[in-house]
Amino acid sequence: MPSLGQKLRQEREKRGLTIEQLSAQTRINVQYFQYIEADDIASLPGGFFYRSFVRQYARLMELPESDYQGELDRSLADESAQSAGRTTALPDKAIEVPPIPTGRFDTALEMRRWVWRLGILALVMALCSGVYTFWQRWRVQHEEERIAAARTETVAPKPVEKQQPAAVQPAPPVTAPEPQQAPVEPPPAPIQASIIPAAPEAPASGAVRLIIRATEMTWVAVWQGDKQLFADVIRAGETRGFGSPNQLRIRLGNAGGVQMEWNGKPVDQVGPKGQVRTVEFRTDGYTVIQPPPPAAPKPDGQV
Repeated sequence: MPSLGQKLRQEREKRGLTIEQLSAQTRINVQYFQYIEADDIASLPGGFFYRSFVRQYARLMELPESDYQGELDRSLADESAQSAGRTTALPDKAIEVPPIPTGRFDTALEMRRWVWRLGILALVMALCSGVYTFWQRWRVQHEEERIAAARTETVAPKPVEKQQPAAVQPAPPVTAPEPQQAPVEPPPAPIQASIIPAAPEAPASGAVRLIIRATEMTWVAVWQGDKQLFADVIRAGETRGFGSPNQLRIRLGNAGGVQMEWNGKPVDQVGPKGQVRTVEFRTDGYTVIQPPPPAAPKPDGQV
């Protein structure tokens, strides 16, 4: 008489099904179907799984319940007998179980922890504040020393009444070059626009001291006669100092982006922002050199 596993395999083969197709339909491992067909119950996870897998397999094969129920009852009886024969051995030594947390906490201990945390935080903030303060003082002192080094030792002039500036001198007319001659770039001689006289008492040494403070990014070039002392961009907040025994000439790429101090006196704005201006500083005053007027248009036919 064929066993239950043989009956199930015969029904499967009669329907032309493979174990893999059954596994795809039931989500049961292919190996478990192989154990059932071979009546290898010991290789299955347990009696419960064996009875569950057999019942699903038989229903797929449309076997009557009477063909497999007896086998399932016999498996259940064997499993019950085995369970009854087992005895549970208790350990001779008591097992130490940690106490169950009560959900309470030590208020005093938690308060001390918070005090430590706040103290450490306050200490870190104090250290950071001290380092920042020291750095700010060092930076300000370094900037003041750099500005003081740029100034020469001169006697400060006595305060005098402010004099009215001289009248603006008209610029000389610009003549067109001869047609036969090639255009020649005019020399960099300044065209005087306005002269601001100095105080009656000039410094005893006759030196010219100039301090330039940038409020915006500005290109600055400084000459002492034919010698160029400086040519670079200074950014907002930067300060440059220059000195000469008789005369300094500067060119500003952004005339409205600087503040200047000449021999200890503030200099009025020499031009609007974004405009190029040239200023000549002497011991007796300074001159703002305006750019020359545009050349008149040439008549037709002239080169």
